Parts: sequence; structure tokens; C-alpha cells
Amino acid sequence: MELNDHDKLIWDEELSDFVSERVFDAHIHMFSPEHMPRPDRAPWDLADLDVLRRWADILYAGRPTSFLTLGSPLPGIDVQEHNRWCMQQIQSDVQSRFQRLVTPECDLEDIYSDCQQAGVVGLKPYRIFSVTGDIKECRIHEFLPHDQLELANDLGLWVTLHLSRQDACADEYNLADLEEYTTRRYPNIKWILAHVARSFTYWPIKHGIERLRRLPNIYYDTSAVTELMPLVTLFKHELPERMFYGSDGIESMYFYGKYVALGRAWQGLDISRTKLQFPHCDARPILAIYEQLLSMKHAAEIAGLDRTDLDKIFFKNAQREFAISV
Repeated sequence: MELNDHDKLIWDEELSDFVSERVFDAHIHMFSPEHMPRPDRAPWDLADLDVLRRWADILYAGRPTSFLTLGSPLPGIDVQEHNRWCMQQIQSDVQSRFQRLVTPECDLEDIYSDCQQAGVVGLKPYRIFSVTGDIKECRIHEFLPHDQLELANDLGLWVTLHLSRQDACADEYNLADLEEYTTRRYPNIKWILAHVARSFTYWPIKHGIERLRRLPNIYYDTSAVTELMPLVTLFKHELPERMFYGSDGIESMYFYGKYVALGRAWQGLDISRTKLQFPHCDARPILAIYEQLLSMKHAAEIAGLDRTDLDKIFFKNAQREFAISV
């Protein structure tokens, strides 16, 4: 858990003046291997709140950091035990919040009870739990069913949504569903559309932004988007008040590499698993989260965001929406 010399160079010369003096990471996961059927074969390492804090202290050079932690959506995870553990963790940090992992099989009374606990502000569904078995083309209600949506509406909860379907936020079903949910059916839910409304490439946000920006209760997090143009489009066409900084740490972004657009597709490029050649430059790739922050910086420069706008994205919006103390 340390930075290499090139990470430090990028931070000192390019990111130190960009990242705000206080940080709220609105998309980060806690996880324990003990929640999996075979802990010795768990896909992720331990990421309790203490690990998240230690990473943040390193990444942001000691800046005060708090979190919107999300339940980890992994096949086979013990949902009840995982949520119980996460809620215990979050009790130790009054500045951080938690979104409960939900699947269509979750009991409504259990969800309601958990959402009464201190620090629990919403739900984290995920497409791998779709009742259709189709994790690629499922609609929102197929992995976040209407009875859970009704409860979330009654309680005024937040939902962090990783959109499914090929075209993500440009998909007509997704747009129509979000229009119905935000303006008519579930007007009290606040939605955070993860990964710039799942725009790891330029195409989805380019085609979806004009409809999304007209909807109430729509927010975005910047997590794991390392391509420039999705962020430029978001920063140019949406209000800074509707954006949150997120890292998608730890497992999804704290590696050396980035997420690379290939036409309308994208792929994680982890240099530890790929043989690369650097004949004309210094062969020292940086952490993917620093790649994301660099893209955010360049996009902010192009879109004309100022320090006030950036402070909203990095902390002020979370302070307002989640009642974080100064």
C-alpha cells in the first residue's frame, strides 16, 4: 500500500492543486473474504473501513476523506452477513455513509430495518442479481424490483445504479424507466448513476445527457472513468451540483493501468497482466485512480470548471446531500 516514484511525481506536479482540500469518495466498496462461500478463494482482499482510510491517506496526501461505501455485489456473497458487517464498520465514522447491498430475494422488512440504522442512506443493487438471468440486457426493475423501489420511495433513499443494457444511459428502456421513476412513480428516490451513467466511452453519455439533465433527482459519480470525453460531456452539459467524486476502490481502480475505450466498448488494462512496450517514453504507468483524476482535471479545464465547481464535486455536494458536518 504505497505509491511509486512516478505516482508521486504525477500527484505533486499535476494533481495536488486539482484535488480539493477535503474529499468525499461517493463510490467505494467495503469487503471481507469471510462473506464468500470459500474465503480462501475470495476474489478481493479485505477492505474494511480502516483499509479504506489508509488508502485515502496515501492517495490524497493526508486530506480528510470520508466515504459513501457500497455493498459489494459479488456472486455467492452472503448478503445478510455482508450488510451486517458493513453497518458495524460505518458506525465508527460519523462522516461516512453506507448503501445496503440488495438483491431481488432480499426481505423488505430486513431492508427497512437496516435502513433505520445510523449512516445507512440507501440501496446498492446490481445487474448480476437480475431475475432474468441476463446480466447484460436486464432492465432496472429486473434487478431492483418494484416492491423495493416502493420502499425506497417511501423512505426517500438513495440508489447507486450501475446501468445495464448495451447502450447504458443511451438505451431507450433505461431512459424511459428513469423518466417514469423520477417524475411520476418514485419521485422521492435519489439516483446516483455510477461511472458517469456507465459511460466508459463517449457514446452513451453523448446520446443520453440531454434527457437525463431534464430529470429531477439524477446525480452522477465519476468512478472508474479514465477516458476524457465522457467527463468533458458531463462537465459541459450537467450542473456541478449533480456530481460526486467516486473512485470505485479498492479492487476496481487501485491497480496500475486504466480502462481503455475500444470503439464503443471498453476494457480494463492492468499492466501486471499485459506485456506492453514503451520504446519512446518512460515506462512507468500510474495507478488507475490517478488516471481518472488526470482525466477529470483535463475535462474540467476544457469545460471551464472553477475551484468552486470542483469543491462541489469533491466534497460540498456530499456535505449538502448527506448532512456531513464541516
